[in-house]
Amino acid sequence: MRLSRLATLVIAAAVAGACGSSDNVTDPALPPLAGVRFINGLADSSAVDVKMIDQIKYSFEGIQAIPFRGGTEHQPVEAKARHIRVFPNSNVAAITSAFMVDTTITFAANSRYTLLLTRETPTHVHLVVINDDAPTPPAGQIAVRAVNASTGAVDAYLVTATSDPATPPATAANIGAFGASNYVTRATGNAAVRVTPAGSGTVAASAAGPTTTPPLAGQLPAAAVNSAGTAFSVYYFPRSVAGTSAPQTAAFTNPAVVWFVDRVPTA
Repeated sequence: MRLSRLATLVIAAAVAGACGSSDNVTDPALPPLAGVRFINGLADSSAVDVKMIDQIKYSFEGIQAIPFRGGTEHQPVEAKARHIRVFPNSNVAAITSAFMVDTTITFAANSRYTLLLTRETPTHVHLVVINDDAPTPPAGQIAVRAVNASTGAVDAYLVTATSDPATPPATAANIGAFGASNYVTRATGNAAVRVTPAGSGTVAASAAGPTTTPPLAGQLPAAAVNSAGTAFSVYYFPRSVAGTSAPQTAAFTNPAVVWFVDRVPTA
């Protein structure tokens, strides 16, 4: 069976996660797999649970109580049309039974995806499907793109530090609501993303990318901006909606930028 390095990594994760289940560990007949993660971009709600309800094997595991701006790693799931529901996180059956999203999404084998939970209108909560098939960065470089999880267009600037000015031209300009820019590459080292409203010079949010120490002998490198081969999606989130069940602490009263790993150095 011919598989890309991405698919091989996903399958390895599936086998590792199946430890303790002898039929999974020893079964060589794995189905075609995709890598799928979930990110909660719902700015006016409390934490949510996500389930694939069409089957148990090769489905989401443990996706519970994901808060606004929170997300998972890519999980190996069977690649085909999958029935997915999103529920409010609660111990009250009457609340959790009123699911927020009920949809079927088709995933292609050997590809990676993000399911971004959003509210585009007051009555329309749904999952935006974003392809995460990041390119392999050239030697000594990383790849970065920006994803806009807000309803207004934004510009993104890939800089070295959060104190650097957001000087036009933007690295990625006029990214529409719930849209993603193309990946750009740069040499490893400190990196940060600053986001402004489209066409504005006023920075709304910034965040530096994660760094790591060099691996010890025999260890694999960790995903980081100073670790060659890593690819990131950097999400811009709005502030939480005041007066709702979304978090209302100081960190959520302003927009924010969050880095998510699309490709680890060994992928």
